[in-house]
Amino acid sequence: MEEERFIGGWTRSKLAARTAQERYAIWKRARTLKTADGNQLAREIERLGLPYAEPGLLAEDDPLREAMANIMATKEARSACIEATLDGLPAVAGADALFHEALGVSYRHNDVAIATAQAMTAQLMGELGYVEAGTKDLPNRYVARSGVYWKRK
Repeated sequence: MEEERFIGGWTRSKLAARTAQERYAIWKRARTLKTADGNQLAREIERLGLPYAEPGLLAEDDPLREAMANIMATKEARSACIEATLDGLPAVAGADALFHEALGVSYRHNDVAIATAQAMTAQLMGELGYVEAGTKDLPNRYVARSGVYWKRK
């Protein structure tokens, strides 16, 4: 008897063979679809009882992290994050566009890089005197799917 297939051709055995971070990425994509099929796949991942976790951050000595830190140190990145906030978007929207433009696929297809972008943006916004005011989804044109919305202290 054949295993039940979910959206994207996923089966329980294929999901079980993935790492926790890969399962998290699949779960996250399924949830962002906001469809019955996507929700079914996300619930199945939850029901399997296997670990699925958010990705960690890039290592301090990772060349990609160093490139991202150099981008975040620019006035352009600071301005982009503030402008995104003033436009009612999460600040990471400003950094996201810069990372995508400069780093391309290295950033776009790397959940750990996206998590690192979120952390770097949080550090920058805290240094600029902003405090977290909740989370918001980002429009589809961004690599990051959601982020923290910031407001002045």
